[in-house]
Amino acid sequence: MNRMPDYERGRFFISPILGCNAQCSFCYIYDKGYKSKISKNDFSIDDTLLYLKEHSDFREGKGGSIISIGAWGDPFPRYNVKACYFSLHWLTKLAELGNPIQIMSRYELHQDIIDGIVLNNLYEGQILYSTSLSSINNFRCIEPYSDSPESRLQSLSALKKRGIATNVMIKPFISGVTDIEIDAFVDIFKQYDIKNCVVGDLLLDDTIKNKLNALERKDLLVTTDNIGQVLDCTSGESYEVSTTDSMLSFASILGGFDIKVFRKSSCVNSFILNTINPAGYMQSDPNGYCIQCGVCN
Repeated sequence: MNRMPDYERGRFFISPILGCNAQCSFCYIYDKGYKSKISKNDFSIDDTLLYLKEHSDFREGKGGSIISIGAWGDPFPRYNVKACYFSLHWLTKLAELGNPIQIMSRYELHQDIIDGIVLNNLYEGQILYSTSLSSINNFRCIEPYSDSPESRLQSLSALKKRGIATNVMIKPFISGVTDIEIDAFVDIFKQYDIKNCVVGDLLLDDTIKNKLNALERKDLLVTTDNIGQVLDCTSGESYEVSTTDSMLSFASILGGFDIKVFRKSSCVNSFILNTINPAGYMQSDPNGYCIQCGVCN
């Protein structure tokens, strides 16, 4: 399969691996033809580097565009070591540009991959490694073939101890699942000394709505008000937003435990590097992403 990079508001989304075995009920990629059986992206790393250098919005270097790796497939599927090394090779080539880089996985990382990420981090904060959680106690129901939250956080912790910037994405926030586990999130964040996290909306298409509604979870609520929101990694495609009042209170409780809670991972990058977010939320922020952290002032 072939997937060119996507671009939205200062970020370029690049996927060495297409498809994902985790089979999360909330994942948008399956409605776009990507499978649980992974494949390498036929749009090669050389093609990708040429695309970036020729793109009118790409800014190279430390203060340049944010590169986000893994939108259309988990870059580090633990069960497939060759695929992990393939993604690591892409990370090496992209890191040489000097740009800030985001990379995320729902799997535990092999030690060689941890070593490789550390080796490719050319300056403090260049690589931001994230893992994503929507549930601590019931993750197997909604993301059946991912690794456990504990094993994901152990990998994140190992990277943090070696100087890599880290972040946990509580994304998507699922009403009736994520909110009722606030105590579990607080406990595990304390255990792994999590200081940065993103709490993000559940975005819906018909496939995601059907999968979530089919789960045997009485408390799970999938409600929308027909408001569209852009999913950045789809180059501007809009999805429905799941409406909930509990996300703000959830974020507020986390913030009370000395955890910096953002709405966008590009804001985490900018906060860590103390640079203005290229997404420009200070100038245009219709979805209320900006938390007034002060970096972009």
